[in-house]
Amino acid sequence: MLKWMVLGLTLVFWGLAFTAIKYAVYFISPISIATLRFAIADVLFAFSILKGKRIDAKDLPSAFILGVFGVAVYHICLNVGEIYVSSGVASLIIALAPVFVLFLSWMFLNERINLWKIGGTLIAFFGVTLISEPSYANMFGIVLILVSAVAAAIYTTLGKKLMRKYDAVTLTSNAMVLGSTPLFFFIPFSLADLLNSPTPELVFSILFLGLFSTYFGYIGWYYFLAKEEASKASVFLLAIPVVSLLAGYIMLGEALTLRTLAGSAAIITGIYFVLRG
Repeated sequence: MLKWMVLGLTLVFWGLAFTAIKYAVYFISPISIATLRFAIADVLFAFSILKGKRIDAKDLPSAFILGVFGVAVYHICLNVGEIYVSSGVASLIIALAPVFVLFLSWMFLNERINLWKIGGTLIAFFGVTLISEPSYANMFGIVLILVSAVAAAIYTTLGKKLMRKYDAVTLTSNAMVLGSTPLFFFIPFSLADLLNSPTPELVFSILFLGLFSTYFGYIGWYYFLAKEEASKASVFLLAIPVVSLLAGYIMLGEALTLRTLAGSAAIITGIYFVLRG
């Protein structure tokens, strides 16, 4: 029972992250959001490292590259992209990460592709065309978030090799701290940015992103993975866009058109076929 409660909270934390980002970009810059988010999360991840969850010195460069894709590239592109697209659409595009993992694993890890995966990919990208709008701003945002999805896929694919040597919490803690070091240079600017718009809702959004969506989200997910097979667990991630779409509609007043719903259904169905394959 506990593992299902943890899973439910994790999916809610990750789904609401897109809503919190969308709200925050109205007030502060995308880089400030990423910097403040990881300034909070890194404190907690650092405790894990200090308690012995360290990686070998020779693996630090690999973990740094892993973290740069999983933190700096992913979050900055996502945050900028959410200026131009809704939180629900952003979550749907990020959900395409398993599709990119499929092709990267095929190219670099010699994993096989079958008809389920090919068909699912085509359906998922058809869904992206449905939710896209014929405007420069919208397409710019979608391309940026697609870059985030590719960065997430690179993080996953590169991480597969290191996961043979380290447990998930150790690798994640080190990769998150190392990958966010480029953001440390923006801490003074980010704090000034926050102090210029110190609304309680904005502060809560940043705290939520750092504590719940980042630290507790990852810890909760790996707790669930320890209790359930990864192939089965990954299917539950398809609930994240549903949470984001509903939260965006209820909390931010984002439109849920027939086209959005049809595109969402196509993307989720396609990703399910990829995971099943």
